[in-house]
Amino acid sequence: MLRWRLTLGLLATLIILLLVGIYGVWLFNDLGRAVDNVLRNNYDSIKVCHYMRVATARVNTFYPRVDRPAPPYDQTGPVDEVEREFARRLPILERNARDPEQKQLVGQLRQTSTDYVQLYRRMFAEYKANDPAIKDTRAKVAKLTLQITELTEKILQQNEKQMFIANEKARRKARDSIRLLLTAMVSSVVVFVFTYARLGQSLITPLQKLTHSIRELRSRDFDHALPEKGNDELGELTREFNQMALELRNFYRETDRKLIELNQVIRAMLTTLPYPLFILDQQDLITRMNPAAEKLMVHFKSGGELPETLKGHVKEASITGPDYRLDDLKQALRFRIDNQEIYFLPRIFSLVLAEGSSLGRALMLIDVTRFRWLDEMKSDTLATLSHEIKTPLTGIRLVLHLLLDKRTGSLSESQEELVITARDDCERLLRTLKSILDLAKMESGKAQLNLRPVPPAKIVGEICGNFRDLFVAAELDLKAEVAPEIPDVAADPDRVGLILSNFVSNALKYSFPGSEVIIRACRWNRELVRFSVINRGPGLTESEQSKVFDKFYRSEKLQSDGAGLGLSIARQIVQAHEGRIGVFSKVNESTEFYCDLPIIAVPNRIAPI
Repeated sequence: MLRWRLTLGLLATLIILLLVGIYGVWLFNDLGRAVDNVLRNNYDSIKVCHYMRVATARVNTFYPRVDRPAPPYDQTGPVDEVEREFARRLPILERNARDPEQKQLVGQLRQTSTDYVQLYRRMFAEYKANDPAIKDTRAKVAKLTLQITELTEKILQQNEKQMFIANEKARRKARDSIRLLLTAMVSSVVVFVFTYARLGQSLITPLQKLTHSIRELRSRDFDHALPEKGNDELGELTREFNQMALELRNFYRETDRKLIELNQVIRAMLTTLPYPLFILDQQDLITRMNPAAEKLMVHFKSGGELPETLKGHVKEASITGPDYRLDDLKQALRFRIDNQEIYFLPRIFSLVLAEGSSLGRALMLIDVTRFRWLDEMKSDTLATLSHEIKTPLTGIRLVLHLLLDKRTGSLSESQEELVITARDDCERLLRTLKSILDLAKMESGKAQLNLRPVPPAKIVGEICGNFRDLFVAAELDLKAEVAPEIPDVAADPDRVGLILSNFVSNALKYSFPGSEVIIRACRWNRELVRFSVINRGPGLTESEQSKVFDKFYRSEKLQSDGAGLGLSIARQIVQAHEGRIGVFSKVNESTEFYCDLPIIAVPNRIAPI
């Protein structure tokens, strides 16, 4: 009902506008075409008349020149050009001649211009024949020139008359168009006023009330309802709006209740959480803290901001990825609180909603003081025990070697086999003790790095040379890949060689028969060079990859006589270089152990251990 009334009112206005528009387009197009034809024809005629005047004046001026002993009647070029132009332009005047009078004038102009040219031709002939009659002939030039001027003037007047007539027609059409447009404007206003008066009461007023009710809903005033009147579209809209307001009221009540409960649960969790937790916004500024974090901030005395140590980790987390954590106890951050040293491992993770939008990040500091103390106690105990065992074990090793040298007497065959077995076990135990002592020395910070610029190609070449014979014996291919123009690294050559030797030794043990092992060096980014050892073998599961660098870890499915300290020592060496170490592996496919070392161009960022 309402739709039909609105459609009819707008349709009437649209029809009026379309009719007026179509007529206006036709009228202006007709007017423009008529004016264009008149102007174009008259303009061409005016140009021709103007040219004929100028051309005759130019010719008459050229031949009576006095800069030569005699007039230049031997030069016929100007007359030839005027004759060609007259022949080309006079048809324009004939085509544009509308009435008999103008056609007669054009005919006279053509005859006069022909006589004018012929007169000059006769003068040229008389001049060439040295005929005295040339003076009489030349006296007739002025008369013909005057006739051409008078005829062109009359033609110009005829064209001006036609232009005035066309202008008057255009004015009449313009006045008719203005009257028509005014009539259409008045009609449109009448139709609009009529439509507005009919629909204003039934459409605009209810819409204003609906807008007011929507504003009330935005302010959460859900008790405001519209009166339901009529069965038309607005009545249906009013009923739907009131139903929506009722559902929103129930929804917000339930949502508020759930939010209150959720807020209480979150507050209880933050309060009971023993670790300091900081909620950061998009600019990494603190927005919320739990009680443990508030207590810690009192000791920081940083004016409500994170200490510079924590800011550095937050900045690094922006580069490394959304989930940032440190698992090595040696990387724990030390803070002195109440004259006690407290160690924390930072954990940074993003706060992401279900739709993917980010609310910032959370920084949790996990207290590992006790674990750090236990780890140091374990390392010290292992170092002390290894050192105490090494001395008597060295003596046992010496005795076994003396027995095998048979300096104390000969041995039976069975005795010699037992002594050889004991010697091998003693040698393996000494290597294990040496690894434990080296690891303890690096963890305690007593080892020193001999840092200097080292070409990656040299490191890879030495490793390949050391293992070439072993790979030939094992029927495996060893291949080196070094990227061109790779920069030098700041490293201790002996320690880096120990890392890659460990990687290559594992690849030699756990590669499929006849497969290929690749030692690769390439530029990883602006600061690091990556050394990788890639082989094809049984590989490591995700669980094994997370433990492979732990001390004394040995895979259950891989048989090895080692103590599980090689990769742990390699990790300590890489951390001492301020580099990175890791592994990528797929079961029964490829495995890549890598370490990233800083290039020499980076400023001194490596602290000796």
